[in-house]
Amino acid sequence: MHLLIIEDEENAIERLEKIIAEIAPDKRIVGKCTSIEQTLQWLKEHPRPDLILSDVQLSDGLSFEIFQQLDAQIPVIFVSAYDQFAVEAFKVHGLHYLLKPVKKNELTETMARYDLNQSRINATTEPAAAGTPEKTYQERFILHVGSQMKLIHDHEIAFIYTENKVVFIVTFTGQKYLMDMTLEALEKVLKPAVFFRINRQCIIALKSIVKMSPASKQRISLRLQPPAPFETITSFERTPQFRKWLLGEI
Repeated sequence: MHLLIIEDEENAIERLEKIIAEIAPDKRIVGKCTSIEQTLQWLKEHPRPDLILSDVQLSDGLSFEIFQQLDAQIPVIFVSAYDQFAVEAFKVHGLHYLLKPVKKNELTETMARYDLNQSRINATTEPAAAGTPEKTYQERFILHVGSQMKLIHDHEIAFIYTENKVVFIVTFTGQKYLMDMTLEALEKVLKPAVFFRINRQCIIALKSIVKMSPASKQRISLRLQPPAPFETITSFERTPQFRKWLLGEI
């Protein structure tokens, strides 16, 4: 397995190299980049790595810019001295978010999760046994707008909520539409990696989250974009699963 390190602090690079050599000797570091510009050039000239370990703040900007420009996703473990970038990290499909200085046990656990996820992915890409249907998810929905019909794609949906037993879809452009499916039915057909039901009232898309903060009873308060017309707080029962969903573990 080939790893790429993106980091502009020499001490941090040496620490990552030392830990990786101890905990994952089968993983080979094939490149070390210190800036956005250098990384983009490296990726043009070399085969894509299997995994990237990246700092967030580099000398020429935030490393998220790198992954927004790629035409294919590469798994990334973000490393930062600050926790304020966690939401943005997961928006660019970051697998995990570790705080500096990186601890050996935390990186060990993260690598183990990555290996487990890869095993699951490899298992799902193997040919299904005869007679075993593959799980598919609904990507388009037909909504009624007055006397007309409108087609909505799943990537347009910011969140879905119920109010007075009526279900509404809200798009990233702020448009609100009536929906004739229940939240329970939508949970079964929406992509679980993209959507999560945070409580009895609301299903959100990962990309709609712009801020997270602690709430009472270890719950998490979310600020969405576009803003929701109600408090968006994870329920006590769903908070542990929500944390795993953020990390891509479910």
